[in-house]
Amino acid sequence: MSALILMGLMPRNNEHSLSARLTSVHELDIDPLPESHRRGLIAITVMAFLSLIATSILLGFITYRLFFWRGNYTRYIGYNQYIVLIYNLVLADFQQSVAFIICLRWILRDKIESGTAACFLQGIWLQIGDPGSGLFVLAIAFHTFLLVVWGRKMSHKVFVSFVVGVWAFVALMVIIPLAMHGADVYVPAGAWCWISDEFETTRLWTHYIWIFVSEFGTVILYAVMYFQLRRQIAASAILGNSQLESLKRLRRVVGYMTIYPTVYIVLSLPLAAGRMATADGDAPNIVFFCCSGAIITSSGLVDVVLYTLTRRNLIIDSEPSQDHSYNKFTGSKGKRAGETNLTTITAVPTRKLGGTFNDDLDRDGSTDNIVSPAHGHHVHDHEMTPIGKVYQETTIEITHEPAYPNEVSSERSSKEDFSSGPPQAGWRR
Repeated sequence: MSALILMGLMPRNNEHSLSARLTSVHELDIDPLPESHRRGLIAITVMAFLSLIATSILLGFITYRLFFWRGNYTRYIGYNQYIVLIYNLVLADFQQSVAFIICLRWILRDKIESGTAACFLQGIWLQIGDPGSGLFVLAIAFHTFLLVVWGRKMSHKVFVSFVVGVWAFVALMVIIPLAMHGADVYVPAGAWCWISDEFETTRLWTHYIWIFVSEFGTVILYAVMYFQLRRQIAASAILGNSQLESLKRLRRVVGYMTIYPTVYIVLSLPLAAGRMATADGDAPNIVFFCCSGAIITSSGLVDVVLYTLTRRNLIIDSEPSQDHSYNKFTGSKGKRAGETNLTTITAVPTRKLGGTFNDDLDRDGSTDNIVSPAHGHHVHDHEMTPIGKVYQETTIEITHEPAYPNEVSSERSSKEDFSSGPPQAGWRR
């Protein structure tokens, strides 16, 4: 009815163009929904509802603790960078769940309508939620990489800029399709509303590519960390028992942070693969997309469950202890800011059985028949027993001392960089 009123108000010379536009919009509608499509949307809606409830509760809980933290923590929890990263990951999951909950409208109306506010909002929220989740998973991996490989942690100001930068990039990925193609860029595309399949290049560079960068980048970073930790474990025998507890804490943190990227890759890969197959002209059927949508929208629920199970240990273990243990295992090449212990290895050569040691001797540390008794020289009126070999004994002295001899145990805010100042106290409950 509103469309007819608009047509009547328009000048006569625009009547045909408006009619063509309205016809084109209606041609994009999926009306009515096939039975398999309808059942698939029901599965998506159920998982989206569960994820929406779970993420809402967790966001509310963490937000409350960010404002009213003094009764539960000795330090402001907002300075725990892992907690903040997980908070933003769950926020992206929340927006993804909101996008998929709109499928309930399509079920109730038995059709997916293009040109509506619901279709537009579903496309916008999917464009925010999908890449946003991936980029924050990559951010968690990068943050853990800095801690394990470089023994460093971003300062509070740098970290805040880092998080804001991720969201600004996500916003840019939303603005670009709208600026290039207008509001009509979001239409029924497969099982729900998203960027029209006419704009595959836009899909690729504002959506697909960042999901795959997040997936493969995360795998690469954690692979490097895995081999780095193996090397650190091997070195722990030399560093001594005083380092073992710190190494265990570091391993636990890495273990917790590995779970989130693993979950994201497993849950997002089916949909990403289906979209790429569509771009190659071999589109899977609607049932596949509905199953993939139900899987990926469950990521919010899964992330909340993971956080609930690991929250206490994560808060305790992800903050530095007084011995700056994380920096001890950096395995640096050359100088590294933030080293907290100095290890000195000194080789002290000693000799046995007399004689002189020739620096040009072979590395086996001995020679045969250096002194021959047949030279006919006098040796203080007594016969000298032939010496068959001369050995060099090297004593290795290892001294270990703190780099901060005057370190105090007073608690410092965990927002400081690991590489500056004295060590920081751990989290206490």
